[in-house]
Amino acid sequence: MNTMTTESGQKLPFTSADWEKLRYQLQDSMLAKTNLFKLAKDMGAKWPIRGKDETAEKYISHTLEQLADMPEFYGKGNRLLLLYSILRDTLTLDDPFSDMVSHFDAVAEQEQEALMALQQLEVPADFPVELTNLSPDTLNLCRAEQITDLALFVTFAQQSAKSVIINGDYRRLLNALMEMDIKVLKQFVPVREGEPGLFLAEFIGHMASRLTDSEAASLFQAYQLSTTKAAWSPERALGRTHTLALIEDLKVSAAKRFALMPDQAQQLRHAVESGEAACVRFFITLRDPDLESLAIAISMAAHDIKPRFKGLIGRFLP
Repeated sequence: MNTMTTESGQKLPFTSADWEKLRYQLQDSMLAKTNLFKLAKDMGAKWPIRGKDETAEKYISHTLEQLADMPEFYGKGNRLLLLYSILRDTLTLDDPFSDMVSHFDAVAEQEQEALMALQQLEVPADFPVELTNLSPDTLNLCRAEQITDLALFVTFAQQSAKSVIINGDYRRLLNALMEMDIKVLKQFVPVREGEPGLFLAEFIGHMASRLTDSEAASLFQAYQLSTTKAAWSPERALGRTHTLALIEDLKVSAAKRFALMPDQAQQLRHAVESGEAACVRFFITLRDPDLESLAIAISMAAHDIKPRFKGLIGRFLP
């Protein structure tokens, strides 16, 4: 917590904003008219000033800076901190739900900020969680909790106990939205730095990043594409039957993504039909040549390009 230093040199472990919030809460409370000596006694403390007018009402009409200059506090050690502590603890006991209400108010505010971030980035709040690049464990939890879109994801992440989400994708994705951190957000949602909206190239890039080395090697072999990654070399490839099954699975997954952005899907189809150079241009924003090549292979599979397990001829021909 930031501390305040008064003109007398006294350091306070609370801020002017903390005091403003406290005195606002006490404005209409009967506690404001209760003698501070009695309130302190109930707290196991002692208020050093006696008098019938020694109530919270006497002090809450002043700002923290004004209080610090009053004779009751100027040069009087920790007396100002004592006043704050007595009033804060008394108010908490008088309204045991105040902290809970403040917590839920903060949660609601953060939730609204996250949803506004989605709107600003032009990412639909109903974007399917199933199509995000969250980890399999997180996606399984989303299914169990019936979290189907990003709006529900934000609500669940904010309202869940910290212990559930602090170390997982929940916290990383939520923080990325709160902070508008595109570098982190694009790991989960197909967004692009400097441009609003969703992008199919990044969508396919997410699919590529989830493939195993053997699956990637199989696609490179099937479509005779080159890669510099040793882990994706032909000897790591699956058998023909498994490769064909992989291609069918990719077609289904890609179709769901094409349905969300039909215009970009049409652009990708044109690129695939035009040849490798056009595909390279489509995926250039991934900024990783090997990942771009793998995304091209996925696109070829998604568009029913016939695999060429041997030879280079007809690589792009159905």
